[in-house]
Amino acid sequence: MSADKKVKAGSTRRKFIKELAIGGSTIAVAGTVPGLASEAEQILQGVSLETSDGKSRYGKCIVSLPIKKFGETVMFSTGADLLNGFPCNIIYAFGLKVGPLGLSRKPHVHDHDEVIYFIGSDPKSTELGAEVNFKIGPKGEEEDHIFSVPTAVVIPKGVWHCPMETLKCDQPFLCMAVSITNKYKYESSK
Repeated sequence: MSADKKVKAGSTRRKFIKELAIGGSTIAVAGTVPGLASEAEQILQGVSLETSDGKSRYGKCIVSLPIKKFGETVMFSTGADLLNGFPCNIIYAFGLKVGPLGLSRKPHVHDHDEVIYFIGSDPKSTELGAEVNFKIGPKGEEEDHIFSVPTAVVIPKGVWHCPMETLKCDQPFLCMAVSITNKYKYESSK
């Protein structure tokens, strides 16, 4: 749904969130394909429609993030439990130096899809400011994927991936994993 569209009068919050979650261009298709419409409704079924926290009308819409120190940098991980039932899990960290990146030191697999974003930290530059090696495939069969531009790595459920390694680092960069799931789970290789 583009930012310039207005919410129609009489539209429910659930409909609005459904359109937002699926994307404006595919919502029209979702209504004509029975499986897509019901899947979107199932995904959003656990989202709380209550916005009041007892102090203000929309207090539950504002969620403080559990940012923690991790080595030389900070990171956070949040999921549906913190996001009032919204089925999204985000892990957010920074790459600061050459070496292993993130918590995933071994190949692992999920029962949900995941997108991992690598974005530069300089708001005046389109550069990543680093070179990253992202491994995809089961242990012993990994493919090395090396990139040095802002990148999104799309990992379908069931695809083994990681570890990630920073090969070169000229400036800090953001590494953010996003999954549409209630709980982040993985199975790691031996």
